[in-house]
Amino acid sequence: MFLLTAYTVDMLVQSKTLIDAARRNGVKHIVHLGTFSREHDSYTSVFVWHQMIEAYIRDSGIASTNLHPNIFMQNFVSSWPVKGGLYTTFTSKPVGFTALEDVAESAAVILMEGPEKHNGKDYWFSADPLNSQQVVETLSAATGIKFTASVLDPKSFLNEIAHAGSAFEPTYAKGGIELFLEVEEGRMAYVGTVVDDTKKILGREPLLLRDWAKLHTDELLEIARS
Repeated sequence: MFLLTAYTVDMLVQSKTLIDAARRNGVKHIVHLGTFSREHDSYTSVFVWHQMIEAYIRDSGIASTNLHPNIFMQNFVSSWPVKGGLYTTFTSKPVGFTALEDVAESAAVILMEGPEKHNGKDYWFSADPLNSQQVVETLSAATGIKFTASVLDPKSFLNEIAHAGSAFEPTYAKGGIELFLEVEEGRMAYVGTVVDDTKKILGREPLLLRDWAKLHTDELLEIARS
């Protein structure tokens, strides 16, 4: 079973309900998509919620594997707007990026290979740590359009990203503010590091942002011109 939570605090009760049902019905292996969180160095609410879910899975007795992706590159063409060639971010510090393609393919392989090989394992996905200027230079080189960056105060995350009508409920979005504050102030500096298990699982190097941007050039151009 693959466990992917929604962008809501209800992820806690929803995950518990699903894990309880999995135990009752003989599920042998749960692969959980969590966050890039270290057990004793994570202070944001969403990271802590995922750690609680992981603890509950372990307590269930079901074999499990946890995936820990850093910031998805797909945010550039979805929930993290790049409008008019302007990339908006909420920290001046480097953060690690990972391609959804790498995480999804890894999850599929882990599910197929099963708990005999992957039970109790934690896999990390942070292939390309970049600051805002490095991000826009990479996107510009890949697309031929000039991108610029704007670094905003983390507290503006609610207004800029988690506004009414977005995918983020206010309780969940609070975790975004907490994350960027912690990164900017240096208490979660590990978010800006390379820790990546793609090659261990798939036998190939992970996609870097320059590689991913070439695969998604049309989408980037469309959103940059919007």
